[in-house]
Amino acid sequence: MLLRQSAFVVFVVCLVLCSVQPGLSAVDKIIVPGNNRINEVSHDAAGGPETCTCSSEDVGKLTPLQKLQVELNTYDLPTEIDELEEWLKDPANQKPIVTLTSAQKQKIQKNFGETFKSKVEMEDSLKISEEADVDNKAPTSIKPGSSRKKRDSGARVCPAVESYEALVLAIDSNNRLVQVVQIPEEDAEQWFLQESCQHASSPVTVATCANTDRLVNAYIIHLATGNMQYGNIKVHSCVGYV
Repeated sequence: MLLRQSAFVVFVVCLVLCSVQPGLSAVDKIIVPGNNRINEVSHDAAGGPETCTCSSEDVGKLTPLQKLQVELNTYDLPTEIDELEEWLKDPANQKPIVTLTSAQKQKIQKNFGETFKSKVEMEDSLKISEEADVDNKAPTSIKPGSSRKKRDSGARVCPAVESYEALVLAIDSNNRLVQVVQIPEEDAEQWFLQESCQHASSPVTVATCANTDRLVNAYIIHLATGNMQYGNIKVHSCVGYV
């Protein structure tokens, strides 16, 4: 307790001195094992420097001040992975643990700007993707005198409720809590497709539908190490098993 109080005092002092400013991906793989899994997974739609006497800044690492933020904001979080995953489902808990500085945000956008999209850009990407899907499902060309044929409509084995979310906190491939870098005040966010099965059994074939996780790439903050880099995070997915 004394250590936490001391850390908090240092944290507040540094805040005063430094005046810290508040600051779609392709599917990689299914991470839940299973035999005879149906190979069907949706893809996501497109994904002035400050000075401070407390620390130096590096876009690839958290500052000592930010590491104190991590300690203060995570000491009472669930430690068991099942409890942590349940805790993350509450939208109220999807808020930053670390506050990036203005300089860090500028460097991230300069170096990795293609990773981020505004909500409008994300929605436009979805429209383009949907239009392409419609074109791909158009009737095949026919010759005079032949019967009219249509391509397979491609009905999904396990229909899912889909939503695109700008996640702030997530679990990485090593079951560690990470913070997803988001810069909403600059309309620069990372968007991820989340799925939830509509049925327990497939309405189109003999198969069991199950909610699981898949891994997608994101620019994240490893809270345990203080490193900022690309890495895989878990997002919700719906799959079918025969």
